[in-house]
Amino acid sequence: MLKIVSAFGCAAVAASLLAALPAAAQTKVKTKVKTAAAPATPGSTPSLRYTLAMPAPQTHYFEVKMDLRGFDKDYTDVKMPVWAPGSYLVREFARHVERFQATAGGQPLAVEKLDKNTWRVRHPKQGSFQVSYGVYAYELSVRTSYIDADHGFALGSSVFMYPADHKELSSQVTVQPAVGWNGVSTALRPAAGMQKYVYQSASYDELADSPIEIGTHKVLSFIANNTPHQMAMFGPYVADEPKLLADMKRVTEEVQRVVGQNPLDHYLFIVHNTEAGGGGLEHLYSTTLGARPNTYATEVGYKNFLRLVAHEYFHLWNVKRIRPIALGPFDYDHENYTHMLWVSEGQTEYMASQITQRAGIYTAQQYFDQLATVLSGVENQPGNKLQPVAMSSFDAWIRAYRPDENSRNSEISYYDKGEMVGLVLDLMIVQASNGQKHIDDVFRLLYDKYYKGLKRGFTDQEYQDAVAQVAGRRFDDFFQNCVYGTRTLDYATALGYVGLSLTSAPASTNGSLGATIANRNGHYVVTYVKRDGPAWNGGLNANDEILQLNGATPTDDAIKQALFASAPGAVLKLQVHHGTQTRELSLPLQPDPDVKYQIQPAGSPTPDQQRLLAKWLSK
Repeated sequence: MLKIVSAFGCAAVAASLLAALPAAAQTKVKTKVKTAAAPATPGSTPSLRYTLAMPAPQTHYFEVKMDLRGFDKDYTDVKMPVWAPGSYLVREFARHVERFQATAGGQPLAVEKLDKNTWRVRHPKQGSFQVSYGVYAYELSVRTSYIDADHGFALGSSVFMYPADHKELSSQVTVQPAVGWNGVSTALRPAAGMQKYVYQSASYDELADSPIEIGTHKVLSFIANNTPHQMAMFGPYVADEPKLLADMKRVTEEVQRVVGQNPLDHYLFIVHNTEAGGGGLEHLYSTTLGARPNTYATEVGYKNFLRLVAHEYFHLWNVKRIRPIALGPFDYDHENYTHMLWVSEGQTEYMASQITQRAGIYTAQQYFDQLATVLSGVENQPGNKLQPVAMSSFDAWIRAYRPDENSRNSEISYYDKGEMVGLVLDLMIVQASNGQKHIDDVFRLLYDKYYKGLKRGFTDQEYQDAVAQVAGRRFDDFFQNCVYGTRTLDYATALGYVGLSLTSAPASTNGSLGATIANRNGHYVVTYVKRDGPAWNGGLNANDEILQLNGATPTDDAIKQALFASAPGAVLKLQVHHGTQTRELSLPLQPDPDVKYQIQPAGSPTPDQQRLLAKWLSK
């Protein structure tokens, strides 16, 4: 495999990034560096410096120091966020904090913990004081911090605290890599005139939103529309690197065409190549992605990775800049509720598939097949009939990241359903505007009006108004019934606008128990019971253990035969262990209610349908 050497090092990046700043911002950065080191004087502007150290990475601890100067009260409240923007779950990051202490002039200060994530430090008024603490970091995901003997990954919101009344305060961050580590990758800008591994953050929001990868990782580089992009690749992987970088360039440039305005002067992909793989989390000028070492070596894995890239990169616009009004400025202490995650995440997923098709990663038919797969999943999930996608968004904090054995019966993913709403809405816009507009134009309007113009997020109603302005007509009934209600989307009509047909067939001709059973170390355990299926109505429960199947000890083959190869009407006789009870059940199989959908070009599309199809696919 060919290898690529990084096109620029830290010094070059520092120079180019500083040069890209407006002159006033450069002056501010340089002045900030000087004043941060000066003694505090009465009336001086507060300053904040962090040090991130990892002297014993094998113990999974980051050591953090804060140097605070010029704070004009006799106490300062210091906080640790409870959640990470982009991941809508209260994760209680403060639970990993230990050894919190504060000093001034080498003497200990009084510290009182006010609540789960707030420490009050009493200190000399207008003086300087220091805070130090350790953070245990041993959960490897894109949403959490992690450190071991191989590398460190610091997610700002789970590592760095902030003075409660000064989230807007700029800060300086010094990273001290573990012995033997020679690489630090972050979207934070290098501090002007400072030594290696010293960075500047414009505010806490920027610091929280700029993860840091530390270790001996490899750095790849490419240029997209004159903007430098880096890939910090941790872990082993097998890839044709020139092809990967060329395709990354194609995808990122295609993403930038959607809104048509590029807010970037640099960008960083942090990629963790581990067996855990999967997932991504967006940030202001970067993203963190998970991939398995062989991801790039298979066609399916490689294309899925590029679609993940498109998803997280498109978040630079949709979420980071085009956002629901609830998602910024962030409240790091509490949930930030919105009904609009179906737009923020679901339509981002919709656009990711569109973009990779536009970039030539997928053929048009492969794109149709992807849509059909998601459509099948949504429509075959019982929770889709119960939970509106707007409420799925609102309840993300208590449901989306905490699935249980009944989740599929009671809820729907705002990713998947949001993607389907995005599909139908896009096609309705194309049809209503006679091919003059599509959903890209909605994002452009939102970017110009709310991000650039009003400098805030949009409300639910303002999103609907933006769609109406682009389409030239209102879709209030659609929003009321299909977004805030559970009416089935009219896929066939929407696809018909662009000459595509939607067909369906039973997912299986065999009987269905309406349950899934897993082999757990030789014990056959029910993991899911589908609402209104034979198992549901007959009294089989999740977590029941199958002791006998039709009078015999269950085996893998017998379970497969019963679940996937028995005819409708067949009766399964089960002996199950439920809690402390043993029960005998007779469950007749019913025809499989699931449907498999397919999207294909219609036999004889009209010229208008062909024209609208081209607009929709942006060919």
